[in-house]
Amino acid sequence: MHDADNGEFYIGYAPRPPRGIARTIFRSVIVLNVFAVAVAGLLVFAQQPFERSVFEFQQYRDFRGTMEMKPYPALLIGHPGGKEYSRYLLVAPGKHGAEAEVRSFEGKTVSLRGSLIYRGGQTMLEVAPGSVKEQLGVPLEVAEMNLGDVVVRGEIVDSKCYLGVMNPGQTKVHRDCAARCISGGIPPALVTSDGLYLLVGGDGRPLRSEVLEWVGETIEVRGNVRRSGESLILRAEPADFRRVSH
Repeated sequence: MHDADNGEFYIGYAPRPPRGIARTIFRSVIVLNVFAVAVAGLLVFAQQPFERSVFEFQQYRDFRGTMEMKPYPALLIGHPGGKEYSRYLLVAPGKHGAEAEVRSFEGKTVSLRGSLIYRGGQTMLEVAPGSVKEQLGVPLEVAEMNLGDVVVRGEIVDSKCYLGVMNPGQTKVHRDCAARCISGGIPPALVTSDGLYLLVGGDGRPLRSEVLEWVGETIEVRGNVRRSGESLILRAEPADFRRVSH
């Protein structure tokens, strides 16, 4: 290294550089460190915070309601007055749906223990294995409210990770996990700029492998929206999905 102004010259095997060159190196290192810290701070503060989502892992609570199986397992819990109800999607531990655990209780009043998973007004329960018990009581009778036809853009996710088990639980970095969860029985959902839609077939059937090729991509979906409790349910056929180019 050569400092033309001071006539100094440094060779790599010398024990230390000349004073002028040493000062130049020291100042350069300080400037680079300050620049690196500034860039890191800018990147941190420029990021959008994740939406709050919660998984009360192994914090079990007791619930009582009516078991619903279509389109996906859910517990319906009536509100005082009898006109409104909450709808809690049900899943099993790990990357598994709750169908095997609860199918024999369809349409019955039950009690169960579960861990809450929730985000943005949508709630799910991870059911403690063996905790579902039939109870005396009059089952709720509910009907979906038809909200009409829509065309929406969004991304297919597995509802369990997205609602709280992982954050953000979406985009292509989460694609493999979402595909395994949906294959295991976790309800697929379409995340859009204005909300979360449970995704079912045009006839209301559950969707599984039909949607895997679309996971983690921006797509346009044309279908019919219905409401059940807090859940928005989008009826659409995978054959009509369309990839959206950026």
